[in-house]
Amino acid sequence: MKSFVRTTALLSGLLMGPGLVHADTLPLSLRRLFAREHVPLNGISIYLQRVHAYHPILAYRADVPRDPASVMKLVTALVSLNVLGPAYTWVTGAYARGPIRDGVLHGNLYIRGEGDPYLITKSFWDLLHGLRRLGIRTITGDLVLDQDYLQPPVGARGAFDGLRDRTYNVRPQALLVNFQAVEFRFLPGRRRVRVLPDPFPATLTVRNELRLGGGACGDWRSDVHLRLEHRPDGNVAIFTGRYPRACGPQHLYRVTDNDRRYVGGVFEELWREQGGIFHGRFREGGLPPHARLLYQVHSRPLADILRSVDKYSNNVMGRLLVMTLGAVEEGTPGTNAKGLQVMRRWLSAHGLRLRHLVLRNGVGLSRSERITAAEVGEVLRYAYNGRYMPEYVSSLPIAGIDGTLRYRFLGSPVVGNLHGKTGTINGVDTLAGYLQRGRRRYIVVVLENYPDADTERGFRAEDGVIKWLYARK
Repeated sequence: MKSFVRTTALLSGLLMGPGLVHADTLPLSLRRLFAREHVPLNGISIYLQRVHAYHPILAYRADVPRDPASVMKLVTALVSLNVLGPAYTWVTGAYARGPIRDGVLHGNLYIRGEGDPYLITKSFWDLLHGLRRLGIRTITGDLVLDQDYLQPPVGARGAFDGLRDRTYNVRPQALLVNFQAVEFRFLPGRRRVRVLPDPFPATLTVRNELRLGGGACGDWRSDVHLRLEHRPDGNVAIFTGRYPRACGPQHLYRVTDNDRRYVGGVFEELWREQGGIFHGRFREGGLPPHARLLYQVHSRPLADILRSVDKYSNNVMGRLLVMTLGAVEEGTPGTNAKGLQVMRRWLSAHGLRLRHLVLRNGVGLSRSERITAAEVGEVLRYAYNGRYMPEYVSSLPIAGIDGTLRYRFLGSPVVGNLHGKTGTINGVDTLAGYLQRGRRRYIVVVLENYPDADTERGFRAEDGVIKWLYARK
């Protein structure tokens, strides 16, 4: 019996590696770091473990449920890859019932979306170009948008923080072109600054009252003010304030209109650019019986989509993943509730019984989503040992290289050796992923929940934990 105990202890020590820190004990260097950064010890959870070990190197308050912010996307990414598969694509199609004669479509044009998370202007242009290649030049009827594949969540846009014009507050829906956003490009010249919108919906007018100024660039966004005037036939974007010449070319993404009119305005702009004629109106409606498919475009595969979701923490794309899970597994229309049900069922069926997990939208844009650091570690461990590990890991930002970690850990050996998902909302800062050191790879999870967590102090504390692990012997 004693021999068995000694053998087990030796094996455990080999798996855990040297210098194991007791689960409830913080190393002195980390305590000093947290004291210096005024991090309350009851406001941080840490979970560090080698990917193939049985026990963590450090688990500090790892069983305390925390708000994970966008780290929750790690859960959504895992389920999406395994349920839908890395090659899954979304289809956007154009349909009609009326005849096409001499380049004229007699009747309505129907466009049906399936929730493509990356239906950018180029993809929409390709769809319309396909119609032009079929010989269609004039459309006599209306543009009818079929959004029935998904059911958008109830609630006003911007209810989370009151910022209706921010792209992260756009409601996910079946036909979401360009995230419903306009990129305003600022190009300073000798005497004035030009404002160029892209796309430039036919329903949008821009009034540029910006003054060109001198001095350092600084926080130029705080000096540039956008006011939207809503009119029956479209919106007017009015820019006022001061733009420093030293800033050079910059850009700003903003939501300028409701979904129906935005898609219609972009359609009209692109259709006319390709020589098309359209005099109808924009409206929503389902596909009529016997509508025939004219042309369709496919999205990028899910594995590519995940890189945009995780590397740049795109909330709208993440929410579309959740709703797509619902549509595929539970039937249309896909909803947030159906998607979350699919996620819970899959996690339970695969042994991931995360008893503290609270899901609201699956992307962390919530004040009530919860998970523990140890549970995030369990998700990361499952993903690392799963069949789609390469796709999962490659979707994460790389420290000092790209995504939300592009400017983190600069000047330290962690650069290039950490694939991690970040999360930040007011009072919350989180980081979780995989740290490579030589031939060893570690699961790292840091969840901070306290009033100043999303400040530089919180970021430095978070980075300090990762650097501490990397420097261990």
